[in-house]
Amino acid sequence: MNLIVFNSPAGLPWQTNLCDIMLLTMFLAAVAYSVVQFRRGRRVYCALLAAAAIYGLVLELVGMATLNMYKQGDFMLMINWPAFPLWHGTTMMPAYVVIFYPVFLFTGFKVVEAIGTEKRWQGAVTGGLFMIALDAPYIIEGNLRHVVWWTWNPNFEYFQFWVGWPLLDLCWQGIWDAVFIYIMLWAAPRIDGLAGSGIARWSNAKAMGAFPPLAALMVLVTGPILMSPVTVVTALGGRQWPVVVMLVVGYCAVTVTALRSAKANPSFEPFTLGLVVLYVASLGAMVIANVVYERGLTRYILVQAVGLIVVSGLASFPWIATRGGSRELAGQAVQAVA
Repeated sequence: MNLIVFNSPAGLPWQTNLCDIMLLTMFLAAVAYSVVQFRRGRRVYCALLAAAAIYGLVLELVGMATLNMYKQGDFMLMINWPAFPLWHGTTMMPAYVVIFYPVFLFTGFKVVEAIGTEKRWQGAVTGGLFMIALDAPYIIEGNLRHVVWWTWNPNFEYFQFWVGWPLLDLCWQGIWDAVFIYIMLWAAPRIDGLAGSGIARWSNAKAMGAFPPLAALMVLVTGPILMSPVTVVTALGGRQWPVVVMLVVGYCAVTVTALRSAKANPSFEPFTLGLVVLYVASLGAMVIANVVYERGLTRYILVQAVGLIVVSGLASFPWIATRGGSRELAGQAVQAVA
């Protein structure tokens, strides 16, 4: 039995091929950027990619072996995990899943880093909101019957759906990713020994060897605990939407506060904005195609669009703030001269 299964791109929806190309491009860009930064003494991005890859692969494989939440659709390259005894009877995994977590978490961390929140926990929550918005168009697109990146199991007892989006997935993305970003924000000055931090720089063995698997383990252990309110409510037969509403409203409130108190000079970087533009353009094309397919706007399309707008807004904030700061400084200079 083949461990890698190839499907002709010609027989796949264009959205599927575009998703593959988009994620591969973003991944290669993230790796290239991280290597360049590593050579300049900033190791945090390479550590992040390693931690995200370990976290994502462990999460996916454990989930496949223990839960029956979905069936994957066909992509050009599929990893045939059912060939191994532990995953016999499960679904094959699209090869892009291996790079999905590094791409998404790298993008989220870079956006939070660029915003420059004053408090670490505010940065993590802002990152959690960004990750929910980043996930929205993708996760909704994947279950559409004219796309079929996967099919959710409607009988999975912890799934309650909104516009085809499992609310449990929304909570998972917002909470677990916030934990990951918090850990990275905590570790960054230790990995890189940033000037002015007063924190000793970790050795390569600690930063690149021990930290990535330990960070992944921390997310895998802490995530379920923090997500217990929604799982307990579901186990007791309750509805998930009140918990989700409180989570999102709370995240929005914290994010607004964090943006207001962000550093006066956020670190705008064209590279980060470029990653987001590629994602927004790719998913935006799919959203437009959905409008054509549905012959008008639907609720799920509106949610996809809102997600892209929030992603664009948060990613653009450093650029907007920088321009605003420049204009303010220019105005002060003019007043001083006058």
